[in-house]
Amino acid sequence: MPSRPLKPGRSAQGLEPPKFYRLIADSIPHMVWTASPDGALDYFNAHVFAYTGRGVRQLAGWGWRSVIHPEDWQRCLETWTRALKSGEPYEVEYRLKRHDGAFLWHLGAALPQREGGRIVRWFGTCTDIDARKRSARLLEQARQTLEALVAARTQALEEGGRRLRAFLEAMPAIAWIKDSRFRYVWTSASYERVHGKSVREILGHDDFEIWPEALARHFRRDDAKALRVNGPVQSIDSVPYENGAAARWLVVKFPLPDESGALGVAGIGFDVTARVEGGRRVGDPQPEGALDRLSGRERQVLRLIVDGLTSAQVGERLGLSPKSVDTYRSRLMAKLGIEDLPALVKFAIRHGLTTAD
Repeated sequence: MPSRPLKPGRSAQGLEPPKFYRLIADSIPHMVWTASPDGALDYFNAHVFAYTGRGVRQLAGWGWRSVIHPEDWQRCLETWTRALKSGEPYEVEYRLKRHDGAFLWHLGAALPQREGGRIVRWFGTCTDIDARKRSARLLEQARQTLEALVAARTQALEEGGRRLRAFLEAMPAIAWIKDSRFRYVWTSASYERVHGKSVREILGHDDFEIWPEALARHFRRDDAKALRVNGPVQSIDSVPYENGAAARWLVVKFPLPDESGALGVAGIGFDVTARVEGGRRVGDPQPEGALDRLSGRERQVLRLIVDGLTSAQVGERLGLSPKSVDTYRSRLMAKLGIEDLPALVKFAIRHGLTTAD
């Protein structure tokens, strides 16, 4: 056992992947891992450590066997061995041990990265399918996430920053980078297209030269917060489309050094307008009855979860243990008849249960 845990996002050999790639991997709502050609796991994102409660040295190599349900291990091993020998995609369902001892069903999937026809690494994800074990929607989401990760990693290794930017241009989101003076130094083509602003209007300018003052102040406040906490900050922003129609964005911002070495801010925004404004799904609770079932403390916990705080951060804010926060979250989902965290966030935003501006 190590005397102190390694930071999330480090490999078993102590090699740190490119910072921007690691932040993307840690922001994705899946457990992400990589393995060497012989099948030994050597990298995990932060979600792996949060779910299992174990460190990289406990899971690296073949240590991950300790979190697979004993009844599923042989099938999992045989499937993994076939994939390693054939080079075909790996896909298997198994029960994975959570930090509190509970076993939940997950879909494990992996794709090989090749160089010159030779497999040099495997990229894998674990997706929680316990609530809807054989959901085609979750399977497709996991595959798309995995393919995007392999593409980003391969492009970054082959051609550095230019290829990574090409990946960001193609992803279904908007992205941007600001220098240490909060001036835009790069935006994705999707950013310009969605907001109807040209490169000349954006690059070299700060938000107060581009957006209305109230919106610019909001952006600046989140930028400053990302630098202050020296880590990712999540918010829900209201920024209109080019035609002026209302739009809602799930935004993640994080510190990124500029060319001088000083910290600037980078961001990625995902359009959640359809999820927030769209009609209810089958099984969604009725607003009146659902809200009546929530206590004041449950509403407090829900607001902070929606604002992107971890269980530990919510607990510190409200004087609760992280385990108690997890219990509150499970109770909230049960009361509201909601099966996953994205649906919980959607419900909270629709009914105004968020502290975001």
